[in-house]
Amino acid sequence: MDRMSILLATDGSAEALAAAAWLDRWIRPELHEITLATVIADPPIAWGLGAGGYVMDADIAQKTYQEIVAEEREAAGGILKATRGQLVHAELVHEEILVGYPARALVDYAQSHHCDLIVMGRRGHSALGNLVGSVSFSVMQRSPVPVTIVS
Repeated sequence: MDRMSILLATDGSAEALAAAAWLDRWIRPELHEITLATVIADPPIAWGLGAGGYVMDADIAQKTYQEIVAEEREAAGGILKATRGQLVHAELVHEEILVGYPARALVDYAQSHHCDLIVMGRRGHSALGNLVGSVSFSVMQRSPVPVTIVS
């Protein structure tokens, strides 16, 4: 029997950790494969513009860009580690750091990697978490893959 492929989305919030703990309670390790994913934002297109919109020195802009990406990846690694700590029964867990708009990145990953289910918390770090534009709501709207939202 093939393993069910589950994408567990996390942003490190209490809701995301609760979703991981919920998943861990009902998972059967021999039947499930989990991809634990978090998303970092792609730095804005205007990156490298100094005060007044003038272009900074390219070397300075690139170095700063690389530093920001490194910091974001380090923070994402911490988020994955914290969430992984909730998965005590899972045997097969892959970790992914995706880049881009969170809802789009998660749905694209789920589709391209043939995931059977997406699991995520109801609300995360977003300041717009209570509005219709929340990441979990956007994933539900966009995804052809079934989505379980844990609150």
